Amino acid sequence: MTSWTALREGFDAFTRRLPLMLGVVLVLLAVQQAIDLLIPDSLVLLESLVTMIILSPLYAGQYLIALKVVRREPVVFKELLSGMPQLGPIFWAYVLVTLLTVLGMVALIIPGIIVGLMYSFVLIRFLDPKEGLRSLRATEALSESADITKGYKGTLFGISLLLGIPLGILIILQTVSVYNPLFPSWIAEIIALLSGALFFGPVQAASYMVVYDHALNHPRG
Repeated sequence: MTSWTALREGFDAFTRRLPLMLGVVLVLLAVQQAIDLLIPDSLVLLESLVTMIILSPLYAGQYLIALKVVRREPVVFKELLSGMPQLGPIFWAYVLVTLLTVLGMVALIIPGIIVGLMYSFVLIRFLDPKEGLRSLRATEALSESADITKGYKGTLFGISLLLGIPLGILIILQTVSVYNPLFPSWIAEIIALLSGALFFGPVQAASYMVVYDHALNHPRG
């Protein structure tokens, strides 16, 4: 499976259940904005902690919905909250991945990218319906994600790279709007919102789940 194939199938899944996928990302954005408004900027550590506690199970739910859409299984919006019963291990897994990625970035960036790709499937391991109900520790989820991504890190990186091209174009448009009065900045902001948070987020989630589902059936480790 190539990055382009995964991205194309992810986009197809996104358009197939467009209202559902957009609804999920709108909730995530609303929660993030609410946290930003309620917690002062001076309390950075508290804001980060609250963000991870609240959003980590929601991100897991987003991946579950994307996976079910990819598999063409029945899915409903309330499954966004499916990670709440496993809040503890999901939160700690999210913290571990974040810390390891940051440490990797400090170590000349490339190790951080590798770590991020290696643990791309951590959150979905808690909720994959094919695994059934099970009690999974954070470290077990990290280990399973590392096994599944063997041989697929390049594909995952390619997806992010392909999605990064239009994001780079958006940044250029926003920069142009600052110096060119003929291109109002509010137009660039609307384009960035609609095509960035509301488009690239769910498309990337769906594309990653395409690779995840393929990797389970065709392990390379």
